Amino acid sequence: MATIKDVAREAGVSIATVSCTLNGTKNVTYHTQVKVREAINKLGYIPNENARKLKLHTSREIGVLLTSIDDIYHGEIFKGISSVIQENNFSLNIGFSNNYPKIETEILSDFISRDFAGIILISCMSSDTAYFERFLSRNIPVVFIERRPENLAVNFAGISNGKTIEFLMEKLRFSNVSRVSLYCGTPNISSENDCAEAFTGYCNRHKSMSASEISYTNMSKEDAFRVALKEFGNKPKPDAIIATSDNIARGIVESAHVLGLSLADCGLIAFSEETWIGTGRHPWILQSSRPAFNLGAGAASLLLRCVTEQKPRLNESVILDDNIINTGIKFPPPAQKKRPGIPAKSKKQIPELRMLMWNSNMVSALQTLTRKFRNDCGISIVIETESQNELPGRIVEEASSVRPKFDIFMFDIPWLNYLVQNGYLEDLTDFVVKDRDFLASVIKENLDSTVYRNRYYSIPFIGGAQMLFYRSDIFEDPLIAKDYYTRYQTGLRPPRTWHEFNRVARFFTRRYNGVSPVEYGTTCPGIIAEELCPDIYCRVWGFQGSLFSKNNLPQFNTGNNRLAFENFFQLQNYTSRSLFSTSILDTINDFCGGKTAMLLSFSEYANRIMDAVHENTFKFGFAFVPHRTPISIGWNLGINQLSVKKEAALQFFKWLYRKDVNYYLTILDGQSTSIYPYENNELLKLYPWMQVIMDNFKYTRKRITSNRKNSLVIPWNRIEDIIHRYTRLMMDGMPIETGLETMNGEITDLMAVYGHFRGNN
Repeated sequence: MATIKDVAREAGVSIATVSCTLNGTKNVTYHTQVKVREAINKLGYIPNENARKLKLHTSREIGVLLTSIDDIYHGEIFKGISSVIQENNFSLNIGFSNNYPKIETEILSDFISRDFAGIILISCMSSDTAYFERFLSRNIPVVFIERRPENLAVNFAGISNGKTIEFLMEKLRFSNVSRVSLYCGTPNISSENDCAEAFTGYCNRHKSMSASEISYTNMSKEDAFRVALKEFGNKPKPDAIIATSDNIARGIVESAHVLGLSLADCGLIAFSEETWIGTGRHPWILQSSRPAFNLGAGAASLLLRCVTEQKPRLNESVILDDNIINTGIKFPPPAQKKRPGIPAKSKKQIPELRMLMWNSNMVSALQTLTRKFRNDCGISIVIETESQNELPGRIVEEASSVRPKFDIFMFDIPWLNYLVQNGYLEDLTDFVVKDRDFLASVIKENLDSTVYRNRYYSIPFIGGAQMLFYRSDIFEDPLIAKDYYTRYQTGLRPPRTWHEFNRVARFFTRRYNGVSPVEYGTTCPGIIAEELCPDIYCRVWGFQGSLFSKNNLPQFNTGNNRLAFENFFQLQNYTSRSLFSTSILDTINDFCGGKTAMLLSFSEYANRIMDAVHENTFKFGFAFVPHRTPISIGWNLGINQLSVKKEAALQFFKWLYRKDVNYYLTILDGQSTSIYPYENNELLKLYPWMQVIMDNFKYTRKRITSNRKNSLVIPWNRIEDIIHRYTRLMMDGMPIETGLETMNGEITDLMAVYGHFRGNN
């Protein structure tokens, strides 16, 4: 076992320097800290003043790491662990990763540094073989439960889940069930992969079950809710559903409730734990009987054998059968189909609201919930979507029609003034001000974006801000940090300035750094003006620049603005393709696919990023935009002034701000503008970036505007089209000063057309 003296020799420093680095008792240069950390990682040194105890196995503490405090199954496993550990006079320390790899690694490092005799864990990152190879090399006794690391010989305790699936499928087949849906976790979790493989194998062997399907989740009830909601909305109900955890089953039940569906005639079988209670919350849910307590006790007994025999890895497994295999299960009779010849009840004609919207995540989430609005309020919703680029023209066309097709418009915040000035939107001031519950439920910063001249003309629908996402696994790698320090004589961290952003992007671009773990430092969208300009604005503000004066006059060609554009143009060297052929979705796919180290994007994509990253082995973090100069984003909903269904539209707006609806929208990848999700501890734990979003609001700035009193409002895309065109010309070689000066002149001419220089300005 490595000693502190070995670490000092490897790092080329004194023992005192190693001690100061570990304890923080004295300032040690960053360069020296990197060398010490690198030596510790290489030698597997356990920094502990009582490391001698580990050699003698005199420690009496056991670390237990679970994924979630809310998982009943894991709670029963812990009870079994506790019974054995405490009976043998050991003490327990428990931690929860909340299904975040970064938290898991931090807890495991803490367990090791605190001289624990052994560790029992249910990992949320069992597919990260490289990490667990390093972890197991420290020779501390470890037992994995349910989730076995890939391609490693380890101590393991689990349930024969594949055997349970085979048993249930056989029973279902003999009950004349032909279409089964399996809801389980992703295949990179060994216990879930066992279920999926057994399910697929059974269906392949029995053609009568070939219509059966698998739906993958991240095993949280929120994700199961999201997946089931989409499945139920797009396909007929299956004959039976198997859920591999109680959390997944709860999400499925909630989704059916939202859609007004009954699962009583379908049959839901949930993997559950053994209990003396014979009925669940829903009598039609059938539950398996996994011996969770015995599983925990078996894992603890295996660990104590390792500790007693002083063999960190016995490479043994404790595999238990689900008790349902022995006790059996009784399925309800198949639901009776309606006999032919009985006429269906006539459907009552219900009111219909038509909405013209941008094709976005939030709209997809709303589309999924339209059946709930119909069930709750007796009003049907028809949504037609348009691309971001084409939507403004469609709104103007529809709002000017003598026979309006749409009752509600969705529009980007900068369009508000133009739409109001042209008489396209209904005044909602009385609705907003008089309904105190509604007023209190909206985030103030979002509500402020619905006002024109002290009157409310819309309600917020999407709200958020730019955020910086980064690959935390490579930012925190000591070898990469050492290389960065050697090159730049400063520490590697999420960049806080735009100069630092470009430096980090260059460092992680392989053409400038042949050993970079990713191909490119970052990506930037520029295929359309609406996507390019936000990345320009936040840099202009970061360099203390401004494209318009306080009097709303163009002032593009200034020293600070030139610096900002120079900084922006450097990005092209660190991206995989031309900015002008890159969309926002391209940037997200590049980051989620492990191609880039950093991503500057909007908070509404955070859920999508987390889902994609969870399917890979890398980890990500999130931080403020450099200089804390994020642009706020927002899309509002307004009522067409010519609509004859305004009362129904107001009823929809009120429903849209109900607490439960906003929980659903948040889980379904939306970016809610209601305060409710940000006050829910369960959602904050599941989506930790939501707190960053709330903190961001105090720094956000609105999109560029140039509105002057008593003048016509200029459609904001006209200005941004000019910025986009000349940015491309400057990137292709036009001198920056020339480009900004010409841009300034064109926008001045545009403002003159709209009457911005008439009269007293």
